[in-house]
Amino acid sequence: MSGNATDLPRTFLYRLARTVVTAFFRLCYRIRVEGLEHVPRSGGIIIASNHLSNLDPPLLGVMVPRYIRFMGKAELFQIAMLSALFSALGGFPIQRGRIDKQGIRKAISIVEEGGCLVMFPEGHRSKTGQLGTLMPGIASIARKSNATVVPTAIVGPYRLFGRVTIRFGEPFAAGEFPSEDLLSHLSSELERLLAVKH
Repeated sequence: MSGNATDLPRTFLYRLARTVVTAFFRLCYRIRVEGLEHVPRSGGIIIASNHLSNLDPPLLGVMVPRYIRFMGKAELFQIAMLSALFSALGGFPIQRGRIDKQGIRKAISIVEEGGCLVMFPEGHRSKTGQLGTLMPGIASIARKSNATVVPTAIVGPYRLFGRVTIRFGEPFAAGEFPSEDLLSHLSSELERLLAVKH
């Protein structure tokens, strides 16, 4: 699938899933999106976000005007309804606790082919809402795929009818940084986005 502004799938299942999920978030939360102009409308990109909830992937999936692809822990794809929903919205499984070469190759190929990949570099959900240590996997995938990385902050928590903000930061080219520097820069940008007050 091309990574341009018209790459949203036209299948009935995708449209239905996107409509249902959009309605869910609009009804249950007060969603605010900031900095959407920072998300490139074409080319291979990685949206690198903090991780608060299992709701993060579908939220990004309906608020970003591109067809996003995202990794999900394999266990989620063993639940029929979640598997169908996540797959329809662009999810694919990855095994945790070991190096999943197939999942990593899939992620790299999505970006190389001009797609939009969402990654949660903490590797797990934050129980406190604070940003955790970033795992090195995102640096490896970003550099190997020559991705543009978009730091993204989700500010919650997900309380019924409460405010949830998605804040997109300035994109940067992964190739401009060695792996350790990329993680440091990304972590600093995520911390900055999370700290913005209104």
